[in-house]
Amino acid sequence: MHSAPIATEVPGESVDPASPGRVVARYAEATAADTRAAVAAAAAAAAGWAAAPPLRRATVATAIADLIDRRSDDIAALITREEGKPLGAARGEAGKSAEQFRLAAQLAYLVEGTTYPQEASATFAYTLRSPLGVVAAITPWNFPLSLAARKIAPALAAGNAVVFKPSPVTAGVGSWFAEVAAEAGVPDGVLQIVHGQDPEAMTALVSAGDVGGISFTGSDAVGAALRRNANGRARLQLELGGHNAAVVCADADLDAAAAKVAGGAFDLTGQACTSTDRVLVAESVAAEFTELLAGKVRALRVGHGDRAGVTTGPVATARQFERLTQLKDSALAAGAHVVAEARLDDERDGDGWWITPTLFAGVPAGHPLVDGEVFGPYLSVVPVGSVEQALRVVNSSAHGLVTAVHTRDLGVAHRFAQQAACGIVKINDRTTGNGIAPPFGGWKASSGGAFPEGGRQALDFVTDTKTVYLNYGER
Repeated sequence: MHSAPIATEVPGESVDPASPGRVVARYAEATAADTRAAVAAAAAAAAGWAAAPPLRRATVATAIADLIDRRSDDIAALITREEGKPLGAARGEAGKSAEQFRLAAQLAYLVEGTTYPQEASATFAYTLRSPLGVVAAITPWNFPLSLAARKIAPALAAGNAVVFKPSPVTAGVGSWFAEVAAEAGVPDGVLQIVHGQDPEAMTALVSAGDVGGISFTGSDAVGAALRRNANGRARLQLELGGHNAAVVCADADLDAAAAKVAGGAFDLTGQACTSTDRVLVAESVAAEFTELLAGKVRALRVGHGDRAGVTTGPVATARQFERLTQLKDSALAAGAHVVAEARLDDERDGDGWWITPTLFAGVPAGHPLVDGEVFGPYLSVVPVGSVEQALRVVNSSAHGLVTAVHTRDLGVAHRFAQQAACGIVKINDRTTGNGIAPPFGGWKASSGGAFPEGGRQALDFVTDTKTVYLNYGER
């Protein structure tokens, strides 16, 4: 049993999850009226920004990237204090965020149309792309800078104004980014930020008639509420939950697979929608693989993210701590057993929200630990008889975000990639981590709307297409 006391986050404040008594940032909680005013200001500024030439928008995007790079130590330290991830991971997030804006600088020049073959005498057809006007970017706490960048950068590059709603858990990171964007030259009004967790304020944002697109990353429950309340004109880009498996075949490099599976399950304290919840292992190598994986788990060290040698931080919120504590207790009561646990750093604050990375076996079928999204540093080993059985298990999930397969057989790898019912397949790699150029998006309950994030295809979400017919014949 975990016995750390539970601290309650005070509205208007974010706290350090490693030392919950320490306030990191304060923010003004937006009301519905504040939110409507922010949308109106963004709508008023949108036309001027849309009319700016690509060079202007690209220059601003590059300036944002440069500022993030120059201040990466500062923002990494803030991410660690406010969200809990170790400094190395926070620096990586800052670097990816800068990269998102460098890509956006290129996207500003790629808002292109298409010409079409002549179908009628003296008539020429072509398309134009126009920004939506106002895009709402609603981001979670687990990647407070890089997910904001992935949504905001292409929207600005295409000429949209943005209303940015960061998680109240990481409000300080959200405010830091808004200040950097203003310093980089984003015009007044073009990027609005609204803080807090008032349901009426959220409804005011997504139901506003001036909002043409809503990009949200978060839970299934909030995604469902957003669908109910969104204005009928707004297009949706929803990245929701994941229930992700790694599959280890009998011919895999077992030690390499164990390292990748452990990274996918326990990096970021398991708090990523792409984290590995369960590993489906060929029965003939299950015992050997489990022992290798247990060694990786025991090597992890849990503590304050700014301490040398720490690999795993706290979970980000009191709610996470309570939920994961109860989930572990429930699994053990149902007959599961612990194979291995990580080490807790002796120098940690005893009041922190520490959830120890844990490897389980023998979890009963149907238990939430193997049958739902874990979103924490727990991993279950599940032996399977064949690749076909593993595919059936993967494809039976209501979610379809990412899966991984570890094998030396390219035929198996390719067949698995073809048949897995999910948006992302990793071969001999961890389920977590993605590039900025490829599309990112899930299938089934893991996504909503027809618009994945990332790369050049991000422009499809933040622009509308207009078809023009030009008759140039004699009158």
